[in-house]
Amino acid sequence: MPSASLGSSSPAVTGTMLSSVANLLNTLIGAGICAMPYAMKYTGLLPGIGLIVLCSFTSASGLYLLTRCAAKVGGRGTSFFSVARKTIPSGARWFDLAIALKCYGVSISYLIIGGQLMPQVMISFFKAFGKDPHEIPGSFLNRDLWILIFMVFLTPLCFLRRLDSLRHTSYVSFIAVVYLVIIVVFYGLMDHAKAHLPPRGDVDLIKIDGHLVSIFPIFVFAFTCAQNMFPVYNELANNSESRVNAIIVTSIGTAAVIYEIVAVLGYISFGSNIGSNIIAMYPATSVFVCGGRIAIVLLTLCCYPLQIHPCRASFDKVFSKARGERIVLPSDPVDALYEDWGHEGDSHREGDEEDTQVLLDDDTGARRPEGKADAIHDIPLRRWCILTGLILSTTFTISLFIDDLSIVLGFVGSIGSTTISFILPGVLYAVLHQHEPEQRRMRRFAQALAVWGALVLVFTFTANVLKVLRAAPGTMSQGHGDRLAALLAAHESHVSAAAAASSVASALASSATAAASAYSTTSAAL
Repeated sequence: MPSASLGSSSPAVTGTMLSSVANLLNTLIGAGICAMPYAMKYTGLLPGIGLIVLCSFTSASGLYLLTRCAAKVGGRGTSFFSVARKTIPSGARWFDLAIALKCYGVSISYLIIGGQLMPQVMISFFKAFGKDPHEIPGSFLNRDLWILIFMVFLTPLCFLRRLDSLRHTSYVSFIAVVYLVIIVVFYGLMDHAKAHLPPRGDVDLIKIDGHLVSIFPIFVFAFTCAQNMFPVYNELANNSESRVNAIIVTSIGTAAVIYEIVAVLGYISFGSNIGSNIIAMYPATSVFVCGGRIAIVLLTLCCYPLQIHPCRASFDKVFSKARGERIVLPSDPVDALYEDWGHEGDSHREGDEEDTQVLLDDDTGARRPEGKADAIHDIPLRRWCILTGLILSTTFTISLFIDDLSIVLGFVGSIGSTTISFILPGVLYAVLHQHEPEQRRMRRFAQALAVWGALVLVFTFTANVLKVLRAAPGTMSQGHGDRLAALLAAHESHVSAAAAASSVASALASSATAAASAYSTTSAAL
C-alpha cells in the first residue's frame, strides 16, 4: 500500500466513500451552522426550509457538473485549471487565483475565529464550575496565544499530501457537529430544559422583509465545498459516476438535514428573540453547553487544513509553468452558453476533426501521451514545503495583526465562491459538451445554473456593499482588565436588535464560510 507520508512521490488512490463524505461535510459545515436559526428569523419557517432545500440542490448540481467535467477530461489529476485549460484557456490561471485567494482569506478567518472564541470558552467554564472569572490568568484571555497554540497542532496536518489524509480530523469535526445538534434538540424538545431558556418571541410560518438580501448569503454559502470536489474525485479509489453521485447526495443531504434541524428547532425555541449565534442563547453556566462552545472551536479549526489544501494547489497552478499547450476549440467557448437556445441543429457539425493536445512533463519537458496527461500529479516536494510554509506563516502573521477580515472576505467570497460553485461548473460543462447532441438537456441545465450563480453574485455583492455602509469603526487593543470587563459584559448581556443587525451584516462577508465569518464577529455573545 503506497504511503500517505509527506515524502511520497505520488498520492495513493485510497479514498473511500466514508472519508470522501466526511471531508466534504467538514468543508460544508462550519461554525456558521449557529447562524441558521437567526437567518430563519427573517424568512419564517416555510421559506427558510425552502431556501435550505433550494441551496442544497443548486450546490449538489454544481458538484455533479464538476465531476462530469472531470470524467470528460479523464485522469486522476483533474482540477479547475486542467478543465478550464480545455475550455477557456485564457481564464484558467485567473480561476485558480480566485480559488486561492478565497481559501487563503477563509483560512485566516478560521484562526481569527478560534482566537476570539477561546477567551469566551474560558469564561464559560469558570462560570459553569462556580469560579470567579476575574481569577482567569491574563494570558488565557490573549487571543494571540490561542492562535499560536492552534498553529502548533494544525501545522503537521497542513503538510499532509492527500486530502484523504485529513479524514480523521473530519470525523472529529462531524462529532462536534453532532454534539451541537444534540444541544439544540435537547433544549428544543425537552420541557424541563425549555424552562431555563429566555422567553420565546413570535414564530412566523412566512415572513419576508428587507433583511432577505442580508441573510441570503447565509443559506447559499452554507453549502460551498466545490474547491475540494476535484481532490475527492481524484483520490477516490473507485470514482465511478454512481459512487461519486452517492457521495455528493450523502454529503449535501446530510448537511441539509443538519441545517434544517438546527434552524427549525432553534427558531421555534426562541422565535423572534433568537440571536445571531444559537449557542449563545443557551444557559452560560451549563457544562453541557460549555462543551458545545468547545465543539464550535474544534469545528472551526478542523476546517483550516481543508482550506489550505485547495489554496496550495491553486497557488501552485498560478505560479508554476504551464503544464501543457492550450487547446483551441473549433468554436468560441462562450458561444456554447447560448447556442442551445436558438440553434437546434448547429450544436454538432459532421466532419469536425478531433481536437488534439500535446502535453509536456512539468519537470523534464518530455512529451506525454494525452491519456496520461492527467494522471495524479504531485507538486514536487520542495515546492510543496515552500508553498505550505509560506501559506501557514503568512496566515498566522495576518491573524495576529487583524481581528476582522469580514469586509475583504465578503467581496472575495461573493465573487470567488459563486464563481467556483455555480458559474464555472455551468460554463465548463456547457463548453466541454457543446458538440454532443445527447447532452442538450444537461447543457441547458448547466446554463441555468450559471445564470443562478450570476444572480447569487449580484445578491451577495449587494449584501456586502450594505455591510460596508453599516460597518462601525474598529476598536483598539485592550489590556487585560479592559478586555476581561468587555468579555464579561458581553457574556452576561443579551444581544440587542442593533447588535444582531450588525452581526448578520458580518455574516454576509464570508465566502464559502459566510456564516462562519458571521460567527467570528458575534462571538462576543458567547
